[in-house]
Amino acid sequence: MPQAHAQFPRIEPGGFTLLELLIVISILSLLLAILMPSLGRARAIAREVICSSSLRSWAMAANIYAGDFDGYLPHTDDRDRNHTPGVYDATHPEHECCYIDLLPPRMGRPAWRDIPQGAKPTNDIWQCPMAVCLADSAYDPGYRPSQVGYHSYAMNSYLECDFPFGLPDDMPPYPSFLQLGKCKATWKTILMFEQTLNPKQGYGQLGGHTMAGRYTAEDARALAERHAHDRDGLGGNVIMLDGHNQWRNDLWDETLDNPRVPSGGDLTWFPY
Repeated sequence: MPQAHAQFPRIEPGGFTLLELLIVISILSLLLAILMPSLGRARAIAREVICSSSLRSWAMAANIYAGDFDGYLPHTDDRDRNHTPGVYDATHPEHECCYIDLLPPRMGRPAWRDIPQGAKPTNDIWQCPMAVCLADSAYDPGYRPSQVGYHSYAMNSYLECDFPFGLPDDMPPYPSFLQLGKCKATWKTILMFEQTLNPKQGYGQLGGHTMAGRYTAEDARALAERHAHDRDGLGGNVIMLDGHNQWRNDLWDETLDNPRVPSGGDLTWFPY
């Protein structure tokens, strides 16, 4: 007789129940909620590291340049300070020697003035990765960042104040070119710093600085108009004459009558 085969229950292909799917989705959502702030903070810190690295690159190039030219640095201001911005001005030949034109070739980049309008860079060594320029309409009608470019880094204009504006009354104008060997404290004096690009933040976050980001050199006010970073609220990276980097949020003295001008003899800003 044929042998009887054992009967086993038939197993149907299964799937997740609605409850199980809801549990999995809840767990994934919870994990994402935990991880996303950490990932965002990691990205912000990475951008700050890039920013610091760019400033160090500028400082290194400046010191190499000084080594080749008897200790002198390039000028702080470029052609945008001329009577006709962007054009050679015989009354200001020093503006042909600006750091944004002399130093980039030492870093494998073109001089700023050699980059055509409308094609000015908005990354790399030129701007902090966290800096965002607004639409042209937010600025002075004579300043179109989308065409002429903008700068989120500025050189300390007090290094060579060859004009009286911005200096305390008891301080004479400085020579047009800074000689490092004559500086009192290269480890204490700012070479470059991050400046605001937002004209709405203006004078101490109160608005009104419609040329924000246009100029290659700025004074204490431009640092006071600092932008938010991931750490310590409002502040910015600064690089000193000796090449070391700092994060600072304490460089604006609101007790002064004119917060644009530091106190005379303040070696944070003044080199002599």
